[in-house]
Amino acid sequence: MERMRPLLLALALAPALAGASGPEPGYRMLDGGAFHSSVRFEDATGLVPVAPYQLMQHPVTNAQFAAFVAGHPQWRRDRIPALFASPGYLGHWETADGPGATVAADAPVAHVNWYAADAYCRAQGARLPTFLEWEFAAAADATRFDARDDRAWRLRQINDGTPRAIDAAADAPANAWGIHGLHGANWEWSGDFTSLLGDGDRRGQEDGEALRFCGATALAFNDPGDYGVVKRFVLLSALQPSSTLGNLGFRCARSQP
Repeated sequence: MERMRPLLLALALAPALAGASGPEPGYRMLDGGAFHSSVRFEDATGLVPVAPYQLMQHPVTNAQFAAFVAGHPQWRRDRIPALFASPGYLGHWETADGPGATVAADAPVAHVNWYAADAYCRAQGARLPTFLEWEFAAAADATRFDARDDRAWRLRQINDGTPRAIDAAADAPANAWGIHGLHGANWEWSGDFTSLLGDGDRRGQEDGEALRFCGATALAFNDPGDYGVVKRFVLLSALQPSSTLGNLGFRCARSQP
């Protein structure tokens, strides 16, 4: 799959934005390594390399995004350039410059499109994580860096993206990397989501429209039973950069030198 190669290349080509002294507050360091992805890559159906990187411990919150909007008013919902606009963008906020009293300031921000999420991370000297980096971090549970052999744990991921998700509660423990909310009530953007087209994806072909919102078929996966990965892969592959959802947010990552 020619369009999926950026998923691997992004790890090598992303700018080294983090200092050698360790992760900044709010980020955790992930060692990377050879990883058996549940996604089937054309050139690497077995182990794929994951370079060391840093990942935000928590998704970006309403308060954090409001601070970004204050410093970059072109991303207010009433000023966003038409090219990057979408009907639901920050539509749940009480005003154009903040969530107001009806939206929890410390809750993960949602109704943010890819353009705005990308701009936020760039403003922090960071970037959106690749899907492979999200998958690598999300393979961990509270005590194991790779818990995917635990069938009971994996079955609970059917509830990902809902209030019944494994770590949707505010007091849910971090995973073994120290990351919160990867299997939470919100989905999250990846920097390379437009490359998430599987071998079975037929968009642009005669019957492509019928399959458009199914994204990749089971042919795109080494392990279709990895529900947390499959659900996100299928969802993201069906979105446009301007899309917004009430349970779609993001977090940022940094490459290691």
